[in-house]
Amino acid sequence: MSRHDLRTGPAPESPEELLAHACALLRLCGQDAALAAVLLVLVAAGTVTRLAYAGWPGPVALLPLLAVAASFGISAVLAVGSRRTLVAALGSVRAATGAPLDPAVPWTPAGLRPALDPRVRDAELRRLLGAAHRCCGLAWQAVLWAAAAGVLFVLWSALSAAAGAGG
Repeated sequence: MSRHDLRTGPAPESPEELLAHACALLRLCGQDAALAAVLLVLVAAGTVTRLAYAGWPGPVALLPLLAVAASFGISAVLAVGSRRTLVAALGSVRAATGAPLDPAVPWTPAGLRPALDPRVRDAELRRLLGAAHRCCGLAWQAVLWAAAAGVLFVLWSALSAAAGAGG
């Protein structure tokens, strides 16, 4: 049977495919969040260095600095929101499947207890996949805002150097 039948639509994905897709998205989410963190650290280090070298900017260069701070804050909030989305989804799956909420607590292996109802398993896997999509989207937005913070930092540095605030 093909993956797509015109009468019934696409064949349902197996639980392994759903889990593999969610895992791939979560890996991308982690990479995006790490990239955003690196960009934010570079912007923060550059800003602190520039302020230590040149002092506080005049009123002309203060607005671009506020834009840098705002985009930095938005990126940080999105990165944290991405992480919170993931933790909440995993907690929900663990609670619905009977796993202890604390991952450090030993859990009875699947072979020693009744199998999870396939409907519950599939619903939880789809919920996890949806959370992985949200997590990935938030992490990508965090990267974009961190990149914007980097660009704004460069513009602010150039503007304050041109204004003679320490150049």
